Amino acid sequence: MDFGSRQEMKISYKVISIDSIKISYREAGDSGNPVLLLLHGFPSSSHMFRNIIPKLSKHFHVIAPDLPAFGFSDVPNLVTFSYTFENYANIVTHFLDKLKITKASFYLFDYGAPILMRLLIKRPEMIEMLIFQNGNIYTEGVGDVLKEVNALYRKDDFESYSKLKRFFELDYTKWEYTNGAQEISNIAAETYFLDQFLMEREGVKEIQMELKRDYSTNVALYPVWQDFLKKLQPVTLIVWGENDEVFKKEGAQMLQRDLADSKLLFYPTGHFALEEFGNDIAEEIISYWYLNF
Repeated sequence: MDFGSRQEMKISYKVISIDSIKISYREAGDSGNPVLLLLHGFPSSSHMFRNIIPKLSKHFHVIAPDLPAFGFSDVPNLVTFSYTFENYANIVTHFLDKLKITKASFYLFDYGAPILMRLLIKRPEMIEMLIFQNGNIYTEGVGDVLKEVNALYRKDDFESYSKLKRFFELDYTKWEYTNGAQEISNIAAETYFLDQFLMEREGVKEIQMELKRDYSTNVALYPVWQDFLKKLQPVTLIVWGENDEVFKKEGAQMLQRDLADSKLLFYPTGHFALEEFGNDIAEEIISYWYLNF
């Protein structure tokens, strides 16, 4: 199949108000094409999809929002907005409703996985295809980094709080992008510098600390989501940076085990697999779509 045969669509950078919060999002592709929702994780934004949107937009109506306090969306304060994964799922649900999207394929990465699983378990009829990319829903896939973070939150003392702060500084942000990469020179510096620049905005680090504290609610729901997918058996493509130390490849293997007809591909890179293998992954998404629909 010639994936370059269709005219490349321009990317639009839009803003929409959801529950009085301005949500920035990228949109590309013909509105008559199947919808593909790309959802980022920590500490990124829709910027992480910048290299694959042009290719995907030839075949899909691509939409990639920035969550509140990420990217260029609003940063409501902790008093007026509940920074939980459940509330983020509500925001994404309202976002899709406002855009009148009732059917879509979903890209589940990092934080985006538990956010979208919360949404999809309530609206399974929306699912056309799932793409899991280093988006974990198994305890076997939880790496030492998240285990350390969880242990520090449980201690809940000044020393632990001080240690937690390093997970929101540039060295760690850069590590998320470069750890496990095939070649560090393949990772564009603007990725981690942009993420850190946006995290340095007033109040954002405190917000991110509260959100990471809430991650334990996702682990508690892992078995529920696993049972849901086992029963539904949706069309699922699993693409995974196998050197990821945040969400380990065992999570991908467990997902493939439970979804009998899924396809699993490992790439010799880390957490942000799109930085080194974005072109390959985009082609796999397109190919897998046409194979199944």
